[in-house]
Amino acid sequence: MRKTILILAVASLSGCASTAPTKIGANTYYASKTNTAGIFGDVSAVAGSLMGEGNQFCESQGLEFELVTQQTTQNIPGVRLGGASITFKCIAHAQSPIMRPDNGVSTVN
Repeated sequence: MRKTILILAVASLSGCASTAPTKIGANTYYASKTNTAGIFGDVSAVAGSLMGEGNQFCESQGLEFELVTQQTTQNIPGVRLGGASITFKCIAHAQSPIMRPDNGVSTVN
């Protein structure tokens, strides 16, 4: 019985993967991480963790983090572990991807 539990534990941990920021273009990077908490984990937290790591990566180069894409995959018990992936840029001055062109200011005549 102990041997079976040990084998299952090792097998579940071997499916956990993480990629360091990988350059995929001009100042553009890709990173992904599998949710190691299985069905109890929050893939949004995994995405947040990736963004934090991306921010540190860019800061180490004296640049700012700018999120380009974010994708999360939910866990399906017995089929796959969930996870997240992001694409980001390290640039001199990041633009807010959510701010409207008018910086959120509108006027009513």
